[in-house]
Amino acid sequence: MSGIDRFPKKPCKFCEGMGHFSYMCSKNPKRSWKKSGLKQNGKYAKQWTVTRATWLKHNPMPPGGWICYLQIHPWCPVRLNEKTITLDHVVSRSRAPSLRFAAENLKPACIYCNNEKGSKSLDQVKPELVQ
Repeated sequence: MSGIDRFPKKPCKFCEGMGHFSYMCSKNPKRSWKKSGLKQNGKYAKQWTVTRATWLKHNPMPPGGWICYLQIHPWCPVRLNEKTITLDHVVSRSRAPSLRFAAENLKPACIYCNNEKGSKSLDQVKPELVQ
Protein backbone atom coordinates (compact mmCIF):
# COMPACT_ATOMS: atom_id res chain seq x y z
CA MET A 1 0.00 0.00 0.00
CA SER A 2 2.84 2.42 0.64
CA GLY A 3 3.82 2.47 -3.07
CA ILE A 4 0.41 3.73 -4.27
CA ASP A 5 -0.02 7.49 -4.55
CA ARG A 6 -3.69 8.49 -4.54
CA PHE A 7 -3.29 12.20 -5.26
CA PRO A 8 -2.39 13.81 -8.59
CA LYS A 9 1.09 15.26 -9.06
CA LYS A 10 -0.01 18.04 -11.41
CA PRO A 11 -2.98 20.45 -11.46
CA CYS A 12 -6.28 19.64 -13.16
CA LYS A 13 -6.34 20.74 -16.80
CA PHE A 14 -9.91 22.07 -16.46
CA CYS A 15 -9.79 24.10 -13.24
CA GLU A 16 -6.11 24.11 -12.22
CA GLY A 17 -7.04 22.57 -8.84
CA MET A 18 -4.83 20.02 -7.07
CA GLY A 19 -7.39 18.04 -5.05
CA HIS A 20 -8.67 15.80 -7.83
CA PHE A 21 -7.88 14.20 -11.18
CA SER A 22 -9.08 15.79 -14.45
CA TYR A 23 -11.63 13.05 -15.15
CA MET A 24 -13.31 13.87 -11.81
CA CYS A 25 -13.50 17.63 -12.36
CA SER A 26 -16.93 19.29 -12.39
CA LYS A 27 -15.69 21.56 -15.20
CA ASN A 28 -14.88 18.58 -17.42
CA PRO A 29 -17.24 18.85 -20.42
CA LYS A 30 -17.33 15.08 -20.90
CA ARG A 31 -18.61 14.46 -17.39
CA SER A 32 -22.38 14.62 -17.10
CA TRP A 33 -23.75 16.10 -13.90
CA LYS A 34 -27.33 15.14 -13.18
CA LYS A 35 -29.36 17.72 -11.33
CA SER A 36 -32.43 15.55 -10.91
CA GLY A 37 -32.88 12.82 -8.33
CA LEU A 38 -34.93 10.76 -10.75
CA LYS A 39 -33.24 7.96 -12.63
CA GLN A 40 -32.67 9.24 -16.15
CA ASN A 41 -31.54 6.11 -17.95
CA GLY A 42 -33.15 2.75 -18.33
CA LYS A 43 -35.85 1.00 -20.26
CA TYR A 44 -38.85 2.80 -18.73
CA ALA A 45 -37.37 6.13 -17.54
CA LYS A 46 -39.03 8.35 -20.15
CA GLN A 47 -42.42 6.67 -19.80
CA TRP A 48 -42.26 6.90 -15.98
CA THR A 49 -41.42 10.63 -16.21
CA VAL A 50 -44.54 11.15 -18.34
CA THR A 51 -46.67 9.00 -16.00
CA ARG A 52 -45.50 10.93 -12.92
CA ALA A 53 -46.12 14.31 -14.59
CA THR A 54 -49.59 13.18 -15.69
CA TRP A 55 -50.43 11.97 -12.18
CA LEU A 56 -49.30 15.28 -10.67
CA LYS A 57 -51.37 17.18 -13.24
CA HIS A 58 -54.55 15.19 -12.54
CA ASN A 59 -54.01 15.20 -8.77
CA PRO A 60 -53.06 18.80 -7.95
CA MET A 61 -51.56 19.49 -4.55
CA PRO A 62 -54.32 20.21 -2.03
CA PRO A 63 -53.87 23.01 0.54
CA GLY A 64 -51.31 21.74 3.04
CA GLY A 65 -49.92 19.18 0.61
CA TRP A 66 -50.57 15.54 -0.14
CA ILE A 67 -50.77 13.08 2.74
CA CYS A 68 -48.60 9.95 2.78
CA TYR A 69 -51.13 7.14 2.58
CA LEU A 70 -48.86 4.56 4.23
CA GLN A 71 -47.48 6.34 7.34
CA ILE A 72 -45.54 3.26 8.44
CA HIS A 73 -42.05 4.68 8.96
CA PRO A 74 -41.09 6.64 12.11
CA TRP A 75 -39.54 9.42 10.00
CA CYS A 76 -42.65 9.87 7.83
CA PRO A 77 -43.34 13.61 7.41
CA VAL A 78 -47.06 12.85 6.66
CA ARG A 79 -47.46 16.05 4.57
CA LEU A 80 -45.77 16.01 1.16
CA ASN A 81 -44.93 18.67 -1.42
CA GLU A 82 -43.72 18.29 -5.02
CA LYS A 83 -40.12 17.75 -3.90
CA THR A 84 -40.86 15.15 -1.21
CA ILE A 85 -43.60 13.13 -2.93
CA THR A 86 -42.93 9.70 -4.36
CA LEU A 87 -45.60 7.67 -6.09
CA ASP A 88 -46.06 4.23 -4.63
CA HIS A 89 -47.46 1.32 -6.61
CA VAL A 90 -50.31 -0.11 -4.52
CA VAL A 91 -49.93 -3.44 -6.31
CA SER A 92 -46.18 -3.77 -6.80
CA ARG A 93 -44.57 -3.83 -10.23
CA SER A 94 -43.21 -7.33 -9.62
CA ARG A 95 -46.70 -8.72 -8.89
CA ALA A 96 -48.50 -6.91 -11.73
CA PRO A 97 -46.17 -5.58 -14.44
CA SER A 98 -49.19 -4.48 -16.49
CA LEU A 99 -50.06 -1.90 -13.79
CA ARG A 100 -46.61 -0.26 -13.91
CA PHE A 101 -47.91 2.96 -15.51
CA ALA A 102 -51.57 2.75 -14.44
CA ALA A 103 -52.61 5.95 -12.64
CA GLU A 104 -55.19 4.12 -10.50
CA ASN A 105 -52.37 1.98 -9.07
CA LEU A 106 -50.37 5.01 -7.84
CA LYS A 107 -50.75 6.77 -4.51
CA PRO A 108 -48.67 9.49 -2.82
CA ALA A 109 -46.14 8.30 -0.25
CA CYS A 110 -43.01 9.68 1.36
CA ILE A 111 -39.65 8.19 0.40
CA TYR A 112 -39.22 6.52 3.80
CA CYS A 113 -42.55 4.69 3.73
CA ASN A 114 -42.19 3.82 0.05
CA ASN A 115 -38.80 2.20 0.71
CA GLU A 116 -40.14 0.45 3.81
CA LYS A 117 -43.04 -1.07 1.85
CA GLY A 118 -40.87 -2.17 -1.07
CA SER A 119 -42.66 -4.80 -3.15
CA LYS A 120 -44.80 -6.09 -0.27
CA SER A 121 -48.57 -5.99 -0.48
CA LEU A 122 -50.64 -3.62 1.63
CA ASP A 123 -51.94 -6.37 3.92
CA GLN A 124 -48.36 -7.45 4.68
CA VAL A 125 -47.33 -3.90 5.58
CA LYS A 126 -50.37 -2.43 7.29
CA PRO A 127 -53.44 -4.68 7.53
CA GLU A 128 -55.83 -1.88 8.61
CA LEU A 129 -55.29 -0.04 5.28
CA VAL A 130 -56.92 -2.78 3.21
CA GLN A 131 -60.67 -2.21 2.82
